[in-house]
Amino acid sequence: MKEKFKLYRPAVAAFLTMMAMAVTSSTLSFFLEPVCAQLNIGKGSFSLIFSLMTIAGAATNPILGRRAGKKGVRGILSVAAIWGCGSLLLFAMAERLWMLYLAGLLLGLFGSNCLALCGNVIVQNAYDPRQASGILGVVMSGSGVGGMMFNLLIPYVLTAAGWQRAMAVMAFCWLAVVGASVLMLGKEKAMEQHTGGAGVGLGMTQAEALKSPKLYMLIAVIVVITAACGVQQQQPSMLGLYGYGSGKISRMISVQTAVLAAGKIGQGILYGRLGVRRGGCTMLLVFGSAFLILAVPALAWPGLMVMALGLGVYTTLLPLVTRQVFGTREYAAIWGMLATCGSIGTIVANPVWGGICDLTGSYTIAMLILPLLLTAAAWILNKLLKDLR
Repeated sequence: MKEKFKLYRPAVAAFLTMMAMAVTSSTLSFFLEPVCAQLNIGKGSFSLIFSLMTIAGAATNPILGRRAGKKGVRGILSVAAIWGCGSLLLFAMAERLWMLYLAGLLLGLFGSNCLALCGNVIVQNAYDPRQASGILGVVMSGSGVGGMMFNLLIPYVLTAAGWQRAMAVMAFCWLAVVGASVLMLGKEKAMEQHTGGAGVGLGMTQAEALKSPKLYMLIAVIVVITAACGVQQQQPSMLGLYGYGSGKISRMISVQTAVLAAGKIGQGILYGRLGVRRGGCTMLLVFGSAFLILAVPALAWPGLMVMALGLGVYTTLLPLVTRQVFGTREYAAIWGMLATCGSIGTIVANPVWGGICDLTGSYTIAMLILPLLLTAAAWILNKLLKDLR
């Protein structure tokens, strides 16, 4: 029993980390309508908050990735627990748009990008490649489990107490879950300690990766995927335009997050059975089809469910691709760099999707563009991984 606990302790810590990630990756979207109404701002202006969070995360990810490779992630998570809580409380006290932007920038420094990096590195650090694909799927389902919990809690608090008190509740949820992750993780060895130090493990160094065309092919895939995932922040607004009430929207997104959690576990199994190349290309095409379905208001329910299957691609597929292409020699540093580049998709996409809605009154144009982009990403991924054989 003690040995099993020791084996799965890192996975539990990573799972809790991903649960906390749901606070900023999905639940924050529920604040779009009430904040815009109270502060009299447009959806595009509010959506810029997500871009600012992503910019801040992009600035810190390479630094955090390098530190995670050398020292592990426990210290990073300890800072993130306190910093994120404080940033969300600042958000709750905001009375002007610039205050929201400041809170977003601060939260982004140790926000969802930081937690995704830490959860990923914990798994890659603790388990071998055969174990990692299955365990990573289970671990990354934590964001779906967290999403289900927070997506049920926060709309209720929003209605009962207002958006500012609801944001304060989110702050303390963040502190509790990330703090629990730190306690569960305990002592850890950094990846470079496992491989004997940078330059001794298997695979490329960061400097070698920068000279490889494979890096830039993977960056293109990541940018498209993050741009598509950015639509998740617009879902409450889009469903509102389709005529759904706030209670129905909350239930729909809660069911979607349940499918997302199960889908991530299924993806881990899929990649183990079909391989990363065939499984990954299949999931990108499935993800693209979701937006075509969502373009039809009457098909919102099935569209959300199919989209849930695709939303897990970023956290389940891309870490495995990165490890397969670049190895473990300086994995954390390379992944931190890739996550930063992937932030470009989120930085550009969130205000673009919100702006399209403000200009045209719907998200239809976005729903038609994204399937084309994801099909192109599947083609690039297939070529990248096929060339490795």
